[in-house]
Amino acid sequence: MLWTALYFPQLPLEVFVPDPPQDPERARAISHTRNSREIVMRCNPAATIQGICPGLPVPAALALCSGLQVLARDETRERAALQGLALWAYQFSPHISLDPLMLLIETGASLRLFGNPESLSGLLSRDLDQLGHEYRIAMAPTPAAANLLARTHPGSITRTTTELRRQIDGVALARLTRDTEVRALIDAIGLGTIGECLTLPRGELARRTSPKLILLFDRLLGQAPDPRPAWQPPEHFEQHLEFPGEIIHHTALCFPARRLILALCGYLRGHGGSVQHLHWRLEHREIPATDFQQGLMKPSRDAHHILDIFRERIERVSLPGPVVAMSLQVTDWLAFEEQTADLLQERASPKDEAFLERLRNRLGEERVQGLSVIADYRPERAWSWCPPGTGRNEETGEHQPLWLLDPPCPLSVHEQAPSYGGTLALERLPERIETGWWDGFDIVRDYFVAHNPDGERLWVFRDRRSGEWYLHGLFH
Repeated sequence: MLWTALYFPQLPLEVFVPDPPQDPERARAISHTRNSREIVMRCNPAATIQGICPGLPVPAALALCSGLQVLARDETRERAALQGLALWAYQFSPHISLDPLMLLIETGASLRLFGNPESLSGLLSRDLDQLGHEYRIAMAPTPAAANLLARTHPGSITRTTTELRRQIDGVALARLTRDTEVRALIDAIGLGTIGECLTLPRGELARRTSPKLILLFDRLLGQAPDPRPAWQPPEHFEQHLEFPGEIIHHTALCFPARRLILALCGYLRGHGGSVQHLHWRLEHREIPATDFQQGLMKPSRDAHHILDIFRERIERVSLPGPVVAMSLQVTDWLAFEEQTADLLQERASPKDEAFLERLRNRLGEERVQGLSVIADYRPERAWSWCPPGTGRNEETGEHQPLWLLDPPCPLSVHEQAPSYGGTLALERLPERIETGWWDGFDIVRDYFVAHNPDGERLWVFRDRRSGEWYLHGLFH
């Protein structure tokens, strides 16, 4: 087995700050309570420059920087953020467990798909860079070892127990656990590193210490089971992001949307699915939320493509007020199908499809339509609107124009011949269309291709019932 640990050390701070931060120069810190005292838990670089560091009492931190923004740790937001990261990580393995500030992923079986551990680590890093979180990665044969190495030896890839012993020998014993009872025991025995404990006889160590410590060592080295609660993905995708401030510009919404879209695409890959309809909600203070749909011409799970379409779509959304939260919901994802085509099949190029999709989201789906041919001899009934790229396309022939007039234009008659900018010269024999008696739109017409004195090529017909002439189409 090979476990991958993803450690997010700054997550307590990141859940309060959007990507990118609205005011990156402001000093910020997260506080938590320890022994009835408010202590700095995490701080950003702007606070570090002022001399603030984790473990410093909050009053002392405020004395060093009067403009410091202190926020109480919100573990609910952290759990929600880890849930979103788990949705994204689901594409790499279905076996995921959540620890505080940590994702543990069993990736041994996934190496057949992603290659060697180094390739998988590169794929994880590529996506995590886009998600905007500070992270540490480590791989090890057990979940406890991966957890420990992500915090102490980030970037390490340890495949065997022998390699693992060398990696953890110098790690401080206090880094092994947060259990107060075990940590008190560690302080009492006077041993500083994990290696020092492992060199002692096991029986003597067990007699002088707690069974909890022995169990920790056994789980660390894979000598005892380490059962962990498995994370279960939801049936439908829904994720929510709250902002610490207000967003008033459309373009700024693309940054949090990117996180939601990456999580969605990871969720879809894990399920072998794709999506065509996305539901977005933008929340405001004291006014109703703004809901809008984002549609795709074809089902997709390409995060870059979906984000590009979102940029076009969000520009058409009218914001009644500043946005304080954003959510994305997908309830009707589809099974993913690889797009294939016959060797000689003509298809629209990817650039053309991307252009049409961006145009539909910028102008509105109802304003960009395709045409589909219908098996009907009546020109008015021989086509219908359809989404671009989905209709039936057939040749109309040289004797029928693509541009039809609705309704047909009546023509005057001069010397028993129709006139349009002058007397028309008729080509060939007429094409007779007599049909439609079954649905109330029956026609009896003789169609001709005609020319006027200016050289225009026209499509005209004579109604055989009334004897009147009409212009029905223009050739280019």
